[in-house]
Amino acid sequence: MAKNQFIRARVAGWEKDCIRRKADAAHMTESEFVRRAAMDREVTVIEGMDELLRELRYQGNNLNQLTVMARQGRITQVNYEPFTEVYRNAWQTLNSLLSHAV
Repeated sequence: MAKNQFIRARVAGWEKDCIRRKADAAHMTESEFVRRAAMDREVTVIEGMDELLRELRYQGNNLNQLTVMARQGRITQVNYEPFTEVYRNAWQTLNSLLSHAV
């Protein structure tokens, strides 16, 4: 496995502030933002993505809990229709967010 390498750079105070603001807006750490920018990777901010990811995380936790209960024999049948509906809505929301970002 490759060992992490460190790069240090000197920047003016206003440059550091600018990097911090842009990283915050992109929901990234300053290091991640600078790495992406340095490697000519596009940095895209998609407003509303936080809420979508939070909902998907909640639903993933619910699904995991049901899986554990099924393996333990505590439940035998699950109505997956609510999950299907959540994922369908999430997919539509994601497509909508991405269409506005491009």
